[in-house]
Amino acid sequence: MTDSSTSSSEAAARTRQRLIQFRPRILSATFASIVAMLAATELVLRVPAVQRQLPIRTHFHEPGVVVRLETMEALKRQFHRIDVLFVGSSIIRCNVRPLLFDALLADRGHGEVVSFNAGMSGLWPAAVRLYLEQLWLPKAHPRLVVQGIRFGELFPSPSARKYDAIVGGPVESAWQYPGVLPGIRARAFERVHLLQYRGIWPLWLQRYRDGRNDAPDDDEVRVFTDPRGWTPRLPTLDIVLARHYLNGEKPNPALTDSAEWKTSVEEIRRSCRAARRAGAEYVLVNVPEHAFRWSGPDGRERYQVYLGVLKNLAEADGFPFVDVTDGDPARFALAAEFSDYHHMSPEGAAHFTRLLAGAFDSRVDVLPKLETRAVAVAISLP
Repeated sequence: MTDSSTSSSEAAARTRQRLIQFRPRILSATFASIVAMLAATELVLRVPAVQRQLPIRTHFHEPGVVVRLETMEALKRQFHRIDVLFVGSSIIRCNVRPLLFDALLADRGHGEVVSFNAGMSGLWPAAVRLYLEQLWLPKAHPRLVVQGIRFGELFPSPSARKYDAIVGGPVESAWQYPGVLPGIRARAFERVHLLQYRGIWPLWLQRYRDGRNDAPDDDEVRVFTDPRGWTPRLPTLDIVLARHYLNGEKPNPALTDSAEWKTSVEEIRRSCRAARRAGAEYVLVNVPEHAFRWSGPDGRERYQVYLGVLKNLAEADGFPFVDVTDGDPARFALAAEFSDYHHMSPEGAAHFTRLLAGAFDSRVDVLPKLETRAVAVAISLP
């Protein structure tokens, strides 16, 4: 072997040795760069101005949860408390106006009451209880929980979100299936913003391809909320009927002895117990539907049977039940006050909220702790 070939072999061997020794440093530097990039991205995603330009986060089952949670957290930063928490389906989201409710109670001498509307689309009693127990009570720490219910929500419905789909969300799955691994996964999604925007990039590309990159999607429009969680609902029922959108609507049937509504009643009972465990008072409210729902010769009797079920539940568990209709199913009959037969228009929501505030003001069993707290807050303010 010549000297030159030997020298070349030795040089190559030394080069390979240096590369082997340098490789861990290359890998370490690469890993550190990736970590630094992810950390920087995580910090940028936490900037409020950046968040406002991004789509709704995707770590819960549906966008309405994220929108209401962000709105509620902003309210707590402003007032440092939430006194009254309204929970239920979209009939709460659209039919209760917290700003008006608080103003009316203040006019009646209850001091500064801070209420928030956590109603969300398609939630029947089981899902209302789930979010109340696992999300709203731990996050809001309210003094009073007000749950709204209507006749149709005592029964399974294709318009309700499927419970199995709800508990399939990244965070919700840990609520339904507790354990170490689901808990770690849920906490990761709750705290790491990079995980909370999963699927956003393909969504953006699709919207750009479809020419909708500057327009909000349907979910963003549907879950719009004011600073207290209220979502106005339009157009009004008279316009909707004129467009023939509600063909085939039928009055509510009779409430028979059924395991279906008994299951819903038990979920309402569980919501009450969850509120009490968290140190909150609990009130159940009948949310009126349009009078058409109780039309027919026996409509009043059917309505009384429905109210009787809720009254019996309230008496058995010792919580107040509020019915602003005073047992009269025809009290809400104006088309201008509804956008369909159970979602109210802004005018109808104002009417219902006024009656609700009046009912709360006139019943000492509904607002006892709120009065004490409101006075204490008023005294402590500079």
